[in-house]
Amino acid sequence: MTPCVALRRADRARRGLVVIAAAAAFVCACSGSDAVQPEDAVQALRSHALAAGLAPMPDAPPRPVDNPYNADRVALGRLLFFDPILSGPRNVACSTCHLPRFAFGDGRQFPVGAGATGLGPARTLPSPPPLRPMPRNAPTVMNVGLFGHLGPDPSVNGTMFWGADAFGLDDQVLGPISNDNEMRGLVYSKIDARDSVLARLRAIPGYVTRFAAAYPDIAHRDGTSPDQLITSTTLRHALAAYLRELVTPHAPLDDFLEGDDHALTAAEQRGMALFIGKANCVACHRGPLLSDFTPHVLGVAQVGLGRDSTPGDDIGWGEHGGTPYAFRTPSLRQVTLTAPYFHDGVATTLQDVLEFKNRGTSAYDRVPASALDPAMHPLGLATSEMTDLLAFFHALTDSVSMQDSLFRAPAAVPSGLAVVQ
Repeated sequence: MTPCVALRRADRARRGLVVIAAAAAFVCACSGSDAVQPEDAVQALRSHALAAGLAPMPDAPPRPVDNPYNADRVALGRLLFFDPILSGPRNVACSTCHLPRFAFGDGRQFPVGAGATGLGPARTLPSPPPLRPMPRNAPTVMNVGLFGHLGPDPSVNGTMFWGADAFGLDDQVLGPISNDNEMRGLVYSKIDARDSVLARLRAIPGYVTRFAAAYPDIAHRDGTSPDQLITSTTLRHALAAYLRELVTPHAPLDDFLEGDDHALTAAEQRGMALFIGKANCVACHRGPLLSDFTPHVLGVAQVGLGRDSTPGDDIGWGEHGGTPYAFRTPSLRQVTLTAPYFHDGVATTLQDVLEFKNRGTSAYDRVPASALDPAMHPLGLATSEMTDLLAFFHALTDSVSMQDSLFRAPAAVPSGLAVVQ
């Protein structure tokens, strides 16, 4: 038995004792021969959840034909993700905004890339101008390889950004390298960014060796020429290969949906019933990642610098021809670990999110009630019901998978620079 399996079974056993105790209390409280037995109620809840669109996580993500699974490629991508060699100033890595300690987010309302020091909430504001904080919250990259394409089913063309303006992990993963506020800084021009990074990587023997192992077909055909091995295509495929494996399929919810009656506590079960019933969270949060990956208008308060095209404002999908102020539904997997919330990080806690959803009214004067998504209306949830919903959110957290080495920074990277972790 592996340590991860042992931990998972121990956690399941603990939860089982809690649910058995709750079931016993339920039986004692019921009277009459027609009382529903606890096991029947649990099975009915599972059936209703599956019918409402909840689904267990698959053990593996879909993979593009041109980027199949390769262990050496995943290992290479992990090194690149934590290596600041990819940034203009050589002190910003992909992990600067996606830190393991913050569940692969950064714990900030607005991320800060080039021109700053420190990490997470302690990171300083950037300088000199025109460097500035980014206008949208940095979401976790866990499970990004399972995102759906304007729908809940995992796809290699998943909806990537808050504004629903990018599809497919492999196609967008190099974007930050060219962005001045993310990784490029002011060291070189946008047009020169990728070539500059590739030249750096080609000059590092440790990376040439690892690219050769990760792309044996290229090495066999063209030899170990750095120019042939290290290209924009091989770089983006390596990064995407690593990110695609950051999956968390072992949450209590998955055990429950797969038939384990003892996987959820009594409060988590009540929260699930509200999630698929009175609160109607499944209107937008369904599928294995509890997201429809489709933009919706919620009327979230707008704060921050806004977009370049709309200073002080962010119209989301409207920037790309879609509905103004619609933002893509985020996944709820690991959601208890990934504060703050919404596209501009305006909600500090999940309690704040629930209170906003419970009010069901727009918090932004540019979004009238008539523009809100049909599912956005007053819910009438009691305090105890929101407490149960919060309990259910904890059942979406997989603490077992995060103990795998893929979810930790390497001790060192081939560039010899300090690992950003």
